[in-house]
This record gives sequence, C-alpha cells and structure tokens, in this order.
Amino acid sequence: MAGLADVLACLAGVEIASFVAAASGVVDPGRLLGLVEQAALGAAGRFGQALIQQTIALTDGYAGPVVDCRCGGRAVFKGRRVKTIATMSGPVEVCRAWYHCRVCRHGFAPVDTVLGLSGKVSPGLVRAASMAGMELPFAKAADLVGAVAGTRVISASGLARSTRRTGVRAKARADGERDATDAGVIVQLPLPGLGIDVAYMLADGTGAPMVPADTVGRQGKSEDGRSHTREVKIGALFTQTGPGKDTKPVRDKDSNSYIATFDDATSFAKQLKTEHVRRGFYRAKQLIIIGDGAKWIWTIADRDWPQAVQIVDYYHACEHVHGIVDQLRFMMSKQHGDQLAAQMITCLDRGDITGMTALINQFHLKPKLAARIDKALDYFRHNAHRMQYNHYKAKGWFIGSGQVESACKTIVAQRAKQSGMRWTIAGLDPIITMRALHQSGRDHLIWDQNQSKTPTSQAA
Repeated sequence: MAGLADVLACLAGVEIASFVAAASGVVDPGRLLGLVEQAALGAAGRFGQALIQQTIALTDGYAGPVVDCRCGGRAVFKGRRVKTIATMSGPVEVCRAWYHCRVCRHGFAPVDTVLGLSGKVSPGLVRAASMAGMELPFAKAADLVGAVAGTRVISASGLARSTRRTGVRAKARADGERDATDAGVIVQLPLPGLGIDVAYMLADGTGAPMVPADTVGRQGKSEDGRSHTREVKIGALFTQTGPGKDTKPVRDKDSNSYIATFDDATSFAKQLKTEHVRRGFYRAKQLIIIGDGAKWIWTIADRDWPQAVQIVDYYHACEHVHGIVDQLRFMMSKQHGDQLAAQMITCLDRGDITGMTALINQFHLKPKLAARIDKALDYFRHNAHRMQYNHYKAKGWFIGSGQVESACKTIVAQRAKQSGMRWTIAGLDPIITMRALHQSGRDHLIWDQNQSKTPTSQAA
C-alpha cells in the first residue's frame, strides 16, 4: 500500500516521469488508467473547492445597516451567519450578512441571490442532481453524480429535494405560458418554410403508482375495489409535411412536443391549447386529433377544435374487435373465430360499422350475452365517424396513437413504474413535467435559460 501511495503522490505533484517509473512495479495490469483518472478527479475537486471558496469569500453581501425587503418593508442587519453548501467539488462554507424584516418577520441573506443559492446546494450541483434525478431513482442518481464528481457530493434525499424544487419551478414557468395564452400575449414560435400541412394532437392517459393517502376514496380495478394509481394525462403533438411514398404518412423529424399532468381534463385542455397556439397549429392546413375512444378526449376535441378531424386509434379499435370475437369463441372453432375476426377487421378498414354488426347478428345469442355484445358494439356505433380508415389512409394520414403511447412509457413508466415505487402527486408531478419538457426540447423552462432549444422542424 505504501508503494501505491507513493505512485499517487507522484501523480498529484504532476511528476509524470516519476509516476510512470513508480507505477511500473506497483500497479496491477489494467488499473493504471483508472488510478490516473481517480487521482485527476481528486486533484480537480480540491482545486475547484478552493476556487469556489475563494470566490464566495470576496463578498458577504453586506449592504449597510438597513436594506429593502421584497415585502416592501425594511430589513435590519443582524450580523453574519455561516452556511455550508454542497457543490460539485465538495462542501464549502459561505459567510453571509443576515438581515431581518420587521414587517414580514422573515430573514434573508442578499448574497444568496447574488450567488444563485437556493437552499444548501450550489446551482451547478442542483442542475447535475436534477438531470440525474429526473432520469434515475434518487439513490442511483446520487451515486452517478458522485461518480462523476469523484466523491459523494449529495445524498439521495438531498438530490430528491433538488430535483423536485427544479421541477416545481419548471412547472410554474410552463403554467405562466398557459396564463399568457389565455391573455393572448404568448410569443408564438416561427413557422418553418411554407407552414404546416398536417398537425396532429394525440391524447392518452396512464396510471402512476401512488401512496394510499393520494388514492383515498377512489375506485379501482383491484380485488379490494380501491385504486392504487392516479392517471397522468399525456398530450403529444407533431407535424407532417405531405404524405410519403405510396401515400404512407411520414412524421416530420424532431417535431414532437409533449405535455404531462395529473390535472383534470379541463386543465389538461388548457395546456393542450397553449401548446397548440405556441406551435402555430391553428395555421395548419389540416388538424387531426387521435385518441383511444375515451370520452374526455372527444369532449375536449368537440369543444375546442370542432374543425379538426377526429380519429379513433386503429389498433385500439382492432383490440375491441378481438374482444368481441373472444366472447363468441365458445360457439365456434378456432378457424371460424379467426375468420370472423378477419371479416370484422375488413369491415373496420372500410369504415363499415353496419357490416360489422351484420356479422354478429348471424349468431343466435342468449339475452345476457347478446346484451354484452351489443354494448361492446356501441363503441363502434358511437365512433363510426371517427373510424373512416379507408378515407384517412387515402389522404396519407396517421391512424394510430403510437406517439402518445410511447410518451406514456418514456415520460411516466420508465421513471415512475419501477419495482416497489409509490409516489405522491407532489413528488412525481414535478418530475414528469421536467421529463415532458426535456423530451420536447424545451430545457430553457427547466433551467431558466433565455432561448428555447425546440428544433425549427417542430413548427417552431
């Protein structure tokens, strides 16, 4: 061990020749570069720590015996207080002039604003922690940040708090856009080229596992009748510039943007409207809304975009066909059942809902089964005008909701539905907000930057 210490000491002193000579007889094969990286990280951390400490020592924020408070009152100098903050290079101490307001009875240190401090974590570490925390479980995220920094710089609980605070601020900025849209003052992104041929808005919902306190009184599908999840509503928007070869639809590259929220349908509709305006979709030659048949989706579509073409996701419709056939399979052979399903889907492809019903009417069903089948067929009768798939294909339009279903997985499931996870709404909502903004290329709302990174091909 003494020999290894000598090796690292040589490296820390940047005595490269001595290091190589010492290492040749001490370091095991395969470990040399790793030790170099370890020593380099340690040296960089100590240098960074010293640099940060010297920087914050330049001022303690003293601005005289009395300063203005945000509440409009006057705050009095009460001495200096020392606070230890976590940084990417390790902990450092900040000596801050402390003021107390007699009006609002709150204390503050002006230097915190100058340094961009929020709590006991530096801005750089907040960003690193939040980026890791919105992608990984908090314990793993803390390990990752520590591995990058070269030492443990933040605990799992501290990283969780930083991630959530960042998400809350990002959500507030996104809500500000919604309010600006309501006031008619939102800044719309410039349209690309000659504009938008076809604009799509897709909506869906997915359940997120919740702690019992956030599901009290809610009905669920479990054996005890209680709900163990809360629905996250997801919106996906993208554009299409004309049909591709053989009239097959082609999504514009990097044109996706997303919204994700625990809010009710009314609030979701406002957020969807904000994104519709921001993206300039009201100028599209054709607006299309795709959903899985849920009533809340079509209520929003009918009320806010009556001019849009409404399409029920084709693959959900096919699942309903197979669901009906499965209830009848006891009456026929497998071959006959498969043939019936194929015939019904052929009718569906033509938008011939009457023909589907006629295929079912050939069976002599007992009253209870007939009632169940008739209820299942209502799905097609009520959505017949949204199932003209032959027409949609001829136009070169998308007929599936794959983009929003993928968003349900990437925004919610991958982060929130891992084994054993249970969330509160207050804990998960900021994280899915950040994930939706990040996947939309809108990191400026997360980090409070001045410029959007939304690609220009996003009708932006």
